Order: sequence, then C-alpha cells, then structure tokens
Amino acid sequence: MLRESISSLRGNLNENIYFFKKHKRFVNGLLFLTIAILTGYTIFNGYSLADLLNNMRNISLFWLLLCIVAALLFIIVESFILWILLKQKDKKLSIFRCLKYAFIGYFYSGITPSATGGQPFQLYYMRKDGNSTAISTVALLSMALFYKLIMVFMGVALLFFWSNGIIEYLNVYVWVYYLGLTLNILILFVILAFMIIPEKTKFIIHKLEQLLIRFKLLKVNHCRSEKIDLFIAGYKDSVDFLFQNKFKMGALTLLTFIQRSSLLFIPVFIYFGLSLKNTSLLTILCIQAVIYVAVDMLPIPGAQGITELIYISALGSIFTEQYLTTSMIITRSVSFYLILLIGMMVVLINGKFISKK
Repeated sequence: MLRESISSLRGNLNENIYFFKKHKRFVNGLLFLTIAILTGYTIFNGYSLADLLNNMRNISLFWLLLCIVAALLFIIVESFILWILLKQKDKKLSIFRCLKYAFIGYFYSGITPSATGGQPFQLYYMRKDGNSTAISTVALLSMALFYKLIMVFMGVALLFFWSNGIIEYLNVYVWVYYLGLTLNILILFVILAFMIIPEKTKFIIHKLEQLLIRFKLLKVNHCRSEKIDLFIAGYKDSVDFLFQNKFKMGALTLLTFIQRSSLLFIPVFIYFGLSLKNTSLLTILCIQAVIYVAVDMLPIPGAQGITELIYISALGSIFTEQYLTTSMIITRSVSFYLILLIGMMVVLINGKFISKK
C-alpha cells in the first residue's frame, strides 16, 4: 500500500515536472504578471494617480530625460561589451545586433527567477544568427564573470566602508542584503572554480549527479552529463581567452562597472529634479547600490515586490513623504519596466522576422 502511494506520488511529481518544462515560458510569464499585479496593488493602495501626476509635474523634464538616458546606457554598454567579445571571430558583427542580444537578455532575465533565463536565450538567438556556439558561450560566460566580480566588489566595499549606513537605511531588511551578498559570493566562487579547477569541479558535479540519481531524484541522462562537461569547458575557454587578452580584460572590467553603476544614478536624478538638497549624492548612490546587491540574486522574477519594499524603507528618510512613492515608481518604471517593455518588443519583432525568413 505504502509502495503504491509512493509510486503514485512520484508519478504525479514527474507529470508536474513535465508540465512545467513544457509550459515553462507560460508559467514564468504568469508568475511575473501575478507578482507585478500584487506589487502594483500594494504600491497604489491609498495613493491616487492624480497625486502621482501632480508630483511628476514638479520634476524637471531635463532630469527625467537623464533617468531614461541612464537606463538606456545600461543596455548600450552591455551591447558594446558583447560586441568586443564576439568581434574577434565575426568581423562583420554590428553593434545593433549586439544591442538586440542585450535587450533580449534583459527581457528574459526580468521574467525568470534569479535572472536565469537571460543568457540561455541570448545564446539561442546568437546561434540563430549564425554565430559560433563556442564563441558565443565564451562571450556570455566572460560577461557573467565580470558582472559577478563587480557585484561582489560593490557589496564587500559597502560592507567594509559603509556598514553603519547599511544598518541605518535598510533597517529590518538588512538581512536581505547579507543574503544577496552571500549568494553573489557563492556564485562567484562557483564560476572561479569552473575556470581555475575545471576537472575537480567536473568530478564533484558528476558525483553529486550520481548521488541524486541513486536517491531517484534524477533520472540517468547521458545528454545532461555531456552538457555539464561542455558548460565547464566553456568556462575554461573563457579564462584562456581573457588571459590572452589582458587589455580587453581591463577594458571589460571598466565597462561592466560603468554599466552596473548607470542605474544607481536614477534616484539621484529624481532627487535633484525635485530640488531636494538635504542628502548628498554619495549617500543616495550607496543606498541604491545596497538595494541592487540585496535583490540581485533573489528567486523572484525582476525582484518585484521586495525591491519596492526595500526602496520605500531605505529611502523613506531621503525623499519626503510626499515624493517617496513617486520617486520609487519612476525609478522602477525607468530602470526595469521600460527596458523590459522594449526588450519584449525586440523579442516579438525578431520572432516575426525569423518566422518570415
């Protein structure tokens, strides 16, 4: 009887897993929309659209345009990073095609938990355009390495030099910062392990895979083992490429820092646009960087909900009560939803182009 129950439970679990894999895009989209609706309801509950429009009239158009420029700079710099990494093999590669990859990556990162969908879909579209799988993989993995390096650098620097500010402004959400920084450090160590000790890392992963198979949590799948080997080999190729191009490595580090810092200036521009003067530019930048590190690895599509809550908590004493919600709505609309919307349009237009082709 017990064996039959376990067998039935396992069968239902396998069916659910199969359904999720088959309808993964739909499930992720539904999850994203659900969180977006709940977040919107929480934000606008007790806050009228008229108040938002009245407050926005008090912000200079110049500073609002700078917010949009900062958001677009994030995507433009990423496309330039991809162009540098891919140009070595494809001399005819245009910056506009890399801009397409950057928007597609942002869109799929925004609608999947922990931004896990961005790079796989970028690789998919790169292959569709005729790019080498090996070169594309090396480019994306190299970009992931620099991204995590900069995130960990920011997080550790803030922890060492601004720990009192983290505690003061995050208040009850300080644990989210420690969690986010810990997850980023762990991911960075994993990436470095793939690069520095690939054979040992491969051995450990295969042993873990065998253990999960023994406990019947995974099925035997030779394709999965081959994918693991190819994935780790990709990281090995990445580190070889980077050490052979040390000038590019320095340039990519600087560009990644500029890219990741661009979004931090959006609340600063809103603050100046409202003619507020009680807080320094550096303080607002540090608070925004703390929020950035805290929510980066959370398993929520677009880090929706928690980002807004932390923003209101951390910047509540910076913006007056009158402008706090307005500043948060503008910041999230420009830094996340605007780029996400453009990314969705790029995906749809590109999908139709591929279908016709």
